[in-house]
Amino acid sequence: MHSVSVVRAALIVACAAVLEVVVGPYLTFGWISPKFMIFGVVFAVLGMRQMQALLLGFFAGILFDAFGGGLFGIGSLAGLLAATLAIRADAAGRRGARKFIMAQVVALSVAAYDIVNFFGTSFAGLEAPPFAEYLFFGIIPDALVNGILAYLIGGWFLRAGRSGRTSSTNKVRSSR
Repeated sequence: MHSVSVVRAALIVACAAVLEVVVGPYLTFGWISPKFMIFGVVFAVLGMRQMQALLLGFFAGILFDAFGGGLFGIGSLAGLLAATLAIRADAAGRRGARKFIMAQVVALSVAAYDIVNFFGTSFAGLEAPPFAEYLFFGIIPDALVNGILAYLIGGWFLRAGRSGRTSSTNKVRSSR
């Protein structure tokens, strides 16, 4: 297993959050838009300790909330949820199918973000579309598009968050 550079992972997540705030509005089609912050969190926390990963996801969401519009707290909850799902999927996942599993985690995280955003907007008294319409024309297509996009660019994210060093335990195992 490659060691994870916390600074490199934090920079990737920060760049992804800023990219979502700056470029994301130009790539929005209706309720469908790429969620770069969730991509960055899911792929950057792989191999990190649980507390580091959760803090990274939470503060990435805070960064997104601070720069982006909307309700404050939705992004931090989405980042925390994405980090939690990524940690659990990485612990239970197979190494050969990592990119596919992480693309599914991105899709689930985007769906959860959309649902939390919908209910947060509704409970805040702001105008929200009918749930069935938003589900079929917003949540499901958004999760599918982001899952496919995460699968296509997931290899780059998996390589970007890792350093070239391996732990001494793995060196011993590979020499046998």
